[in-house]
Order: sequence, then structure tokens, then C-alpha cells
Amino acid sequence: MFELGKFNILTVAKKVDFGYYLHDGRDTNRCVLLPKRDLEREPELGEQLEVFLYLDSEDRIVATTRKPFAQVGDLALLRVREQTRIGAFLDWGLAKDLFVPFREQPVRMEEGKRYLVYLYVDPVTGRIAASRRLGRFFNEPVTDYALNRPVKLVVWEKARLGWRGVVDRRCIGLVYDNETFRTLAPGMELDGFVHAVREGDNRLDIRLRKDGFKAVREFKPVVLDALEDAGGFLPLNSASTPEEIQEYFSFSKRVFKQLIGMLYKEGKILITGDGIQLTTRK
Repeated sequence: MFELGKFNILTVAKKVDFGYYLHDGRDTNRCVLLPKRDLEREPELGEQLEVFLYLDSEDRIVATTRKPFAQVGDLALLRVREQTRIGAFLDWGLAKDLFVPFREQPVRMEEGKRYLVYLYVDPVTGRIAASRRLGRFFNEPVTDYALNRPVKLVVWEKARLGWRGVVDRRCIGLVYDNETFRTLAPGMELDGFVHAVREGDNRLDIRLRKDGFKAVREFKPVVLDALEDAGGFLPLNSASTPEEIQEYFSFSKRVFKQLIGMLYKEGKILITGDGIQLTTRK
């Protein structure tokens, strides 16, 4: 059985002037063409090859030994080659570009920009396509997620309140702007933690660190190490901007203020008008 839009292990059955015919080892009467132009070397009859199957310009299944950037079922960050009157075409590493219908573009895609898309086989046309409407494909129930559960997040797109992402390849989550203590961009893969389960719209709120006092305390050695490396003083305090704090640390200003408050109460630092200073060495 041929799997369209995926890598297949097929057997060389016949040589012709313009390439080779391959079968899957089960139905030797059903073959696909591997054009000669896609070969780096000539294979032997009976040899098994890993090839990618896609449709040519006449909607026939053909094989290639070229490696596309993604296959069906993948999330991929791809560049728009062209936006036309029927939809967008993406560069995915093959001679024939990947199609994104207008109905799969919540906002019109722009030429030259990269977007996170999901690759699928259109059930109506039978063609390989891509979609930016990721919520259609990642919509499993969120009810089994608990607070602070670790998750894997793939950043999807900017939203009004933060960044949407795909969580564990199962559902959609949101990281709020006040939790994004680093610059985010589509396609980034991050570790996160569940902050809230929104059963009403089947979404998760995600933080990039654990909630709670204990989680904040885990960052204390990071601040002390930075002070040690800087000779005992850093030009940062509660009046510093979030951007200034992020130049030194991978957490938010709110967490930084909590941390220096803890360290001050423990007598490990002094808070001055222009920064923080070690009182003792670790």
C-alpha cells in the first residue's frame, strides 16, 4: 500500500528510458514511477529504496529520492513562494510547491514570509495540502491535563493576548505576553507547564515555568551565579525594565522581583538604588 505524502520503502521492479517503476512488495502489478531526473545513481532491479510519494502536475502518484522539509502529519515552518488567485504555494523542498487553499488561511499569507503549517491529504481532492488552521487538526480533549503538568509546545502564531501553540501534538494552548520572558517566533519548540485548563473552549493556558513559590525558589542559584560571574554586583533591581532583566536572565520581571526579595531576606544580597550586590560568597 502506497502512503501518499510520506516516505515509503519500495522495491525497484522495472527500468525504462525515463526512470524506474517501483512496487511495495505486496501488489507487484501496481507500480509508481521514479523519474530519472530524481536519481543520483542507477539502482539495481530488486533493490529497496526509500522514496517520498507525491502527485505530479497531472495528479499521478510519483516517487522521488529528494527529501522534502516535511511529510503528511508534520508541523513545519515553511516559506511562501507565491500567493495566487486560488491560494498560496509553499517551498517544501520539492520541484512542485505545496498548496495552501484560501479556506486554510485565516489571514492571507504573504509572499516571502514563513508560517507554521500542518500537512494533510485533502479528503475531497486527494491532494497533499497545508493548513494554518491548526485547531482543526489538534483538538483532543484537554480534560485529562492537570495543573503544572509538563508539556511540549510548538509556537504557532501571535494572538491578541500572547502566543498560540500546539501542545503535545494534541491540542491548542496559549502563552500570555506577560509570561513570555523571551522572544518567541513561529516554529519554536519549548518546554512548558499547564497553568489553566479551559474546558469551555478546549484550550490550555501555558506557562514557561512552573507555578508556585517552590518553582520560583529554584531560580535563586541562577541569580547568585550571575552575581558571582559579575564580580558581586549587577545593575538590576525592581526598577529595571523587563527587557533589561531579560538580557541577564530567562525569566520575567515579576519572578526577578520575587527572587531578589527572597535573597535580601536571607541576607545574601543588598538591594541598592542602582542594582543588587552580594553580601556573602556562596
